[in-house]
Amino acid sequence: MAAIDLTRLDRQIDHVAALYHDPAAFQVELHTIFSFYHRYSHRKQKETISKTFMRNYDMPDKVLPHIEARLKPLSLQHPDEALTLADQLWQDQYYESRELATTLVGNLPISHHEQALAVIERWLQEPLDRAVANAIIANASRRIQIEAPVSWKSLILKLLDSGRVQEQKMGLLALAEMIPNSHTDELPGFLAIVREYLVSPESAFDKYLQLVIEALSKKTQQETAYLLREVISDSYDARVGRRIRHYLDFFDEPTKTRILGAIKNQVILPVTQTNGNNSA
Repeated sequence: MAAIDLTRLDRQIDHVAALYHDPAAFQVELHTIFSFYHRYSHRKQKETISKTFMRNYDMPDKVLPHIEARLKPLSLQHPDEALTLADQLWQDQYYESRELATTLVGNLPISHHEQALAVIERWLQEPLDRAVANAIIANASRRIQIEAPVSWKSLILKLLDSGRVQEQKMGLLALAEMIPNSHTDELPGFLAIVREYLVSPESAFDKYLQLVIEALSKKTQQETAYLLREVISDSYDARVGRRIRHYLDFFDEPTKTRILGAIKNQVILPVTQTNGNNSA
């Protein structure tokens, strides 16, 4: 493995940055850097869980963040070319290229936030590796979340209301990330959205909904617990109680006990009766 010499790495990055007007050449040279720092003889511990299921390089942790930081001026000074580069890198089969694509979009000037939002929405409509989805939400929306938060919230609500499972899952993921920094007056709206998903028969939402409930419980534990108990009381579907059981550890013991009591007291109708009620 090549030792990390930041001066040399900076020169390599400057060389690839100079190719911003030629996306294909940029991509080729970027992989040259990745290959240079790839640890070919490095063996990961068996218990180590990879962050991505995409093809990826085994580089020292500092390399990719340094490349991303060094290329930040490119997005600011040449935003249209940066968007084209992001599209090129998005087609790449390696995780690192896709993460860099999200960073290029996230560093665009706020004057290009509508173009950035369009790219983000298009990406989130695709089946995604979880690490890539996280990178889109954390990186590609970074400037928009700070400087155009209303536009970012509007996109999340659009995804959640799309009626398409993939987009709804990504909307839940983005909502979970937004809740910690949200204003108190936004919480009733979020709780109303969550109610619809808590009673949904779609199991594909479960792991994303769990992230939202965890975020809400940290932000407003009592209101979240009240919502869960109310949903249980109003539902005759055993799946709802089973889903909510997964959230118990997000609450303190007295609150957990009250939620568990609501689950135990839930009135469950036979499936045929439940289906009949739903179709009425």
